[in-house]
Amino acid sequence: MSLLRQLWITVIVASVLAWLGSFAVSTVTARNYLEQQLLAQGADAATSLALSMTQHAKDPAMRELMVTALFDSGHFELVRFSDVGGAVSVERRQQAVETDAPAWFVRMLPIEAKPGEALVSDGWNQAGKVTVVAHKRFAYDALWRGTLQLLGVMLVIGALLGWAVTRMIRWIRRPINEMVQQAKAIGERRFVTMPEPRVVELRSAVRALNLMVEQVKAMFAEQANRIEDLRADANRDSMTALPNRSFFSGRLRSELDGDDAAPSGALALVRLSDLAEVNRRLGRERTDALIRATADVLREVAGGRESHVVARLNGADFAWLMPGAAATEAGEWAATVARGLEALHRHGHADQTPVAHIGVARYKRGDELGTVLARADAALMAAESAGRSEPVVSLDDAPLAARTHDEWRQLLSEALRARGFALATFPVLHVDGRAWHDEAMIRMRAPDDGTPWTAGQFMPAADRLGMTCDLDLLAVELALQRLQTHSGAIAVNLSPISLQDLRFREGLQRLLASAPAAARRLWVEVAEAGLDQGLAGLAAVSPILAQFGVKLGIEHFGRHFSAIPRLYAQRVDYLKIDGTFVAGIEDNAGNQRLVKAIADVARGLDIQVIAERVHTDAEWRTLAELGVAGVTGPAASRRASAAVGRSQ
Repeated sequence: MSLLRQLWITVIVASVLAWLGSFAVSTVTARNYLEQQLLAQGADAATSLALSMTQHAKDPAMRELMVTALFDSGHFELVRFSDVGGAVSVERRQQAVETDAPAWFVRMLPIEAKPGEALVSDGWNQAGKVTVVAHKRFAYDALWRGTLQLLGVMLVIGALLGWAVTRMIRWIRRPINEMVQQAKAIGERRFVTMPEPRVVELRSAVRALNLMVEQVKAMFAEQANRIEDLRADANRDSMTALPNRSFFSGRLRSELDGDDAAPSGALALVRLSDLAEVNRRLGRERTDALIRATADVLREVAGGRESHVVARLNGADFAWLMPGAAATEAGEWAATVARGLEALHRHGHADQTPVAHIGVARYKRGDELGTVLARADAALMAAESAGRSEPVVSLDDAPLAARTHDEWRQLLSEALRARGFALATFPVLHVDGRAWHDEAMIRMRAPDDGTPWTAGQFMPAADRLGMTCDLDLLAVELALQRLQTHSGAIAVNLSPISLQDLRFREGLQRLLASAPAAARRLWVEVAEAGLDQGLAGLAAVSPILAQFGVKLGIEHFGRHFSAIPRLYAQRVDYLKIDGTFVAGIEDNAGNQRLVKAIADVARGLDIQVIAERVHTDAEWRTLAELGVAGVTGPAASRRASAAVGRSQ
């Protein structure tokens, strides 16, 4: 909420409280005063009527005429004459109190009009008593008009105060906006100063900011000279003899800014998997040998292309600049590098697979250096999240692919606070076409235009920032909410990283316990990639799921065939075969044998098998013949849509 809006709310609340206080004091005081006036009016009228009756004490008709005449004046609610014994001789009374004030006002502020009394004499003897009660209508009218006038005055004062506060905030906000622009200029390496404002509280801040600008300007000038010296002295990595990060950054900047540079190209980032852990297991010498072997693979694939630059950025990171390379060409080269790196594992240089992850991004001349590096880093994050050695080639030039860690952290944190996520569902069908369940994918609403971002666009950043647990819990919560209003079952995807998190398991148990009926129709899926390290987490979460009747499945399955018995021990209910083995399966005898083997073993363990990313009817028929129980993908979506159309 903006400062201006907060101040406006403060003014409104203060005005309302002030009006309520003034209303309470003024109305109570006015009511007491009016009650005294009504008493005085009744007493005066009673005295006057008693004197008049004294002159005609023996004439009952005259007494009645006098009482009626006084009552008909309209200023009194009650006029009564009673004899010496207290018996009422003449009485005129008005039951209803007609006033301009609303009924709720009359009920909230009741006015008590005390009666005025006087004695009527007959010579030296008492003839009776006169009782007069003044009419409250005029008191209510006066009190209501005073209240409205007070309200009007307070509204005018509140409006004037709000206008004054608005002008003051705008006056203060002007130097604040100038300070913001100055800070942005510093971020863009434009060093500008601003005049000191007249606001005393901001003057010292602006003075300090101007001083910082001068210091930063001097610091950047010094660093620029130092960088030039370093480039002249050392521009290669001592271990691999490849260009270092400084040289590579300069070369990339030249390719982006130079008029004679290629109009476009590609940048690949290669990161050795968990280098610190590899160093702990293998020792420094073997780790250094692995780094040098990685450099040799990159150097060999890059070949003698003079325009290409292969560099080592830091301990585990390498970069390959490919000016003029098309997307397909860069992808093929990166795939060749991936095969060469996996060969290092077979030859004993590495003790784990994948040896490294590769991310490839396109660039064009004129792009910002940071944007290109961030885009390539986003592709690298996607490759790391997938847990495979195959490179990820990003062709997306959207701003989403060019965000820093801090920007991603802020973006995801704000989206979690605002619950800016939703579920997109896709049908999963039995092989005979019957509906089975819906597969739900979490989507994030873009902060600028609200368009949905797929999990592949933001989950890699969430993995790296340690926010996967929060997103997975939110996905389960959204699925349970949907199940409470929809029929059928829903499957949600969870990260193996979350399964190892105690906070996630506790949160999952709370969510399932809050909606046990919906939980029985919930399916939970975990990707096969990462289960090598996350099998303990799967063992910890499976009893929780079984307690509430939640089905557990493994998606993207197909590379750890021997793991099926271990998965069965973890109460896995179904497997989803990776779409890589499904594409064109009607013509691929090798994949047919693999899928049939998985289906046969799973059937013996009472585990259902579902095929992912089924595109054609031919694939569908072949999978049914191989013993697959269900399918998902474009073909399933088309058939489900057709079934809905026929039912309508």
